[in-house]
Amino acid sequence: MLDPPATSRPSAPAPARRLGEEVRASLIYVRDTIEITRGDHDLLDAWILTAALDANMSTVMRDPALMAVYGGAAESAPDELRRPVSVNAIAQSLVLPFETVRRRVLRLAREGLCVVGPQGVVVPNGAVTTSAYSAQMQARSDRARRFHHDLKAIGALAADEPTEPAEGGVEAPPLRALNWALSEYVLRACNDLIALTGALIASRVLLELVVANIEALEAEDLPAWARDPAATGQAARTAGLARSLRVPPETVRRHLNGLEVQGFCLRRANGWVAAAPPDALPRLAAMAQANHANLKRLFTRLRQLGALAVWEAEG
Repeated sequence: MLDPPATSRPSAPAPARRLGEEVRASLIYVRDTIEITRGDHDLLDAWILTAALDANMSTVMRDPALMAVYGGAAESAPDELRRPVSVNAIAQSLVLPFETVRRRVLRLAREGLCVVGPQGVVVPNGAVTTSAYSAQMQARSDRARRFHHDLKAIGALAADEPTEPAEGGVEAPPLRALNWALSEYVLRACNDLIALTGALIASRVLLELVVANIEALEAEDLPAWARDPAATGQAARTAGLARSLRVPPETVRRHLNGLEVQGFCLRRANGWVAAAPPDALPRLAAMAQANHANLKRLFTRLRQLGALAVWEAEG
């Protein structure tokens, strides 16, 4: 039987549709931010550096006085204020083998992207004060501004606090502090995905597959996708996923095969679709709710930093 025309389909309940749009916008934003942060680096290298830097800056991020000094674009905290992190802690946070992280950290140190000392790994001041890194911070900020616009357009952001600019205009938010807030949100989302699949690269492949499956879906179809991803998602081919991920097709194929064994994807004649193992459905629903809470936390922080007032003023 043919599906009825889109105009005659029963409308999905507004809350379910809005949650579906929120999840889609969040997944695409996380994917895009990962790629901005990655730049020209190998995927694993970029993730290791990000995890190390996040740990290094924890002391600064918890101290309002240090945030005020080092949260802007011009200056970054000196190396003596950066808290070293052990290779083992990085490996555990990313669910990677210790030896893999150790080997890559030593190579990154030879390239000047981190320093390895008796207390652990530090991404030094010099690595995050280059013009390239400044451009990366601005790119992440610009992508977050579009994310904010997308969420407002679907009604996913509560209008419980005013974000209108104060009389006399607004100042640009502190760029580094803004990026720290964005990094915290993205790392939370990535950690949830890694915990779901049990492997970092597999989680990144699954994220790319899900985005490819749902990016072009109508909003009305998203609740049905949430109930049965394999039946509703638009299939993606291995070669296309490999191009998006910038890794060899064989790498993607190997991880897709592993994800299929876990029940997280299915191979169709026209490509791959993400799937939801029955026993994972409660966990996936919990992840969607956790994401909603993390979004609220993120945008509360961005409001405090003055970013929302600036973005509202820009229209």
